[in-house]
Amino acid sequence: MIEAVPSFGGTKNPDVAAIIELEPELVIVNKEENRIEDCQAFEDAGLTLYVTHPRTVESAIAMLEELAARLGVGREQAGFIAACRDALELAEAGAGGCEPLSGFCPIWRRPWMTFADGTYIGDVLRLAGVTNVFGGRDDGDFFNVEIADLLDLGPELVVLPDEPYAFGPEHAEELRTAGLDARFVHADGKHLSWYGPRIPGALAGLRALVAGP
Repeated sequence: MIEAVPSFGGTKNPDVAAIIELEPELVIVNKEENRIEDCQAFEDAGLTLYVTHPRTVESAIAMLEELAARLGVGREQAGFIAACRDALELAEAGAGGCEPLSGFCPIWRRPWMTFADGTYIGDVLRLAGVTNVFGGRDDGDFFNVEIADLLDLGPELVVLPDEPYAFGPEHAEELRTAGLDARFVHADGKHLSWYGPRIPGALAGLRALVAGP
């Protein structure tokens, strides 16, 4: 068991020199979170990078399987990956077995922002039984939206996560006051966008949240 893992800064401010000095065999980076200049510094130092950018739950699980293989981790040691696959199969069966709800899920406010279908969070929302009313917009992965557009689309459900923006009851009331007639649910933001061992709990929890009491 690992008792402690040293920290070398965050995704946007890593201690590049300290990491290079460790001479790791593999440096795992993320396309959206890590800066290109830091990745370039690692490569210039001769380090091998593994770049992650899963856009679906399936690709996130495939990434875990590939990482396990590269790190020499066997199936018995990484049993959570099999649990992720089982959870995905259940979620896909559920998504195909009932009529999805039209929904809106913001990720930021001032300005209001949301996401397209071709993102990890978009796929998680689909598996939870929600059709993203802004999912087909051709404005990149993440984009600003206007409340007027939201009112025109009239989603049945609004999913308010607690990160990266901490949406609370007051924001549901703000949208109600603006004229949005929908059911509001508050979700753990990690379930929507943090892929990895939490996938089984995230898929089951969000599906239950969307289904309601």
